[in-house]
Amino acid sequence: MFSASTAPALTCTNKESDAAPFCGDDSVTRMNSIIKRFNLIELPLESGLYQMIDRSSLEVFIPSRTSDPTLRAQSHIYYMLTYLRPNEPHLAYNYLHSIDDADDLHILVEGDSVNYYLFFNDGHVEHKVLGHDYGTGDVPVVAIPGTIASKALKLRHGNNGFAFIVSIITPEWIADRCRIGAGQLFLDTYIRKEEWCTKEFLKELIGPNWKDTNTTDNRQSHSSAAD
Repeated sequence: MFSASTAPALTCTNKESDAAPFCGDDSVTRMNSIIKRFNLIELPLESGLYQMIDRSSLEVFIPSRTSDPTLRAQSHIYYMLTYLRPNEPHLAYNYLHSIDDADDLHILVEGDSVNYYLFFNDGHVEHKVLGHDYGTGDVPVVAIPGTIASKALKLRHGNNGFAFIVSIITPEWIADRCRIGAGQLFLDTYIRKEEWCTKEFLKELIGPNWKDTNTTDNRQSHSSAAD
């Protein structure tokens, strides 16, 4: 767990989505109080901070799973992205990944808006913004279908410097269902699908999880840290 005593002192004035964040002591204090209260820790490979809340008491049967096909109906997870650790810029990203056969519902509890980049198996892409500025098109809930190829998140710059989110994954999250990263075939599939789908930005969303093979399914199995 990260201690509030390690937080940097910053100053806050800017809310532009493409400008550098300038967030003050109140934002740092608030962020660290959330981290401490909910025991948030760094999520390996995907990045961001997280903690499991609970799992459903109900069970479901997943025929596509040849081993251990019975899972809990849901997982509930706290999740945070932040710009308030200048030495850890990766914490503003949830790098490109997918969860096999799972719907993922994200609800913004508090903080700045988050860009969601969704990549579908038929080759189309979508961009959604999770946030509370409804007049500009933000939505308070983003539903990510289990049929999606992959997704990535990036925190937008705002007055808070962080976003605190609740994720509800159906059926439950387990490590062997999470696949992380992509390679050249991912770029070939999605580049120029929309204005934001540049080679540079798609590689930014992949982050450190680039795969040097010609398949979109060559994605690294997630660490079992959250089991």
